[in-house]
Amino acid sequence: MKSRNRLMLAAGVALGVALTLGLLWPAPPSEAPGAPEVVEAASAPPSPPPPARAVAAVAPAPESPPESEAAPRDATVVALRPGDVAPEPEVANPPPQMNDELQPELPQTAQWKLEKTTHITTLLGREVERLEHERDTVDARGDPERVRQVETLLQRHRVRLVKLREEVRTLTEAAAEEAAREGRPAQ
Repeated sequence: MKSRNRLMLAAGVALGVALTLGLLWPAPPSEAPGAPEVVEAASAPPSPPPPARAVAAVAPAPESPPESEAAPRDATVVALRPGDVAPEPEVANPPPQMNDELQPELPQTAQWKLEKTTHITTLLGREVERLEHERDTVDARGDPERVRQVETLLQRHRVRLVKLREEVRTLTEAAAEEAAREGRPAQ
């Protein structure tokens, strides 16, 4: 419980510091104290096009790429070097990705359940051995709090291990009966 209180206190202090820095942080300096702020062209809304005139202008318009092909004003343009590959343009609606074919689920027979339960029992047995070793190591270091925690885990795991071993015995019998009904040898 103490660690939770400490964590909550640390989070509160961090939040307080962040708020204080946010409120007291100096604003970015402008070029001159009395100068009006300059708004960048990229963030300003585009001006509407001039109204069309009844008489067409005689001067030809300068050749420039259409707005969609031109680089955005706030983008950095870098020349390609030998070996560089130009990025592909973004697609508004990419084609749907094809998923791999789902494999059919294996039948959950007694033999299948027995194999899974046996595997889980083996893993839990290894975990109990690891915790016993950790308990001995922590006890040698003299950390009674951690010894108590590891002992609690060991008790829970041992109870679960007893239940799993009983389930393995039951499933072994069920798998043998299932194999006898189907006329195949029990594994």
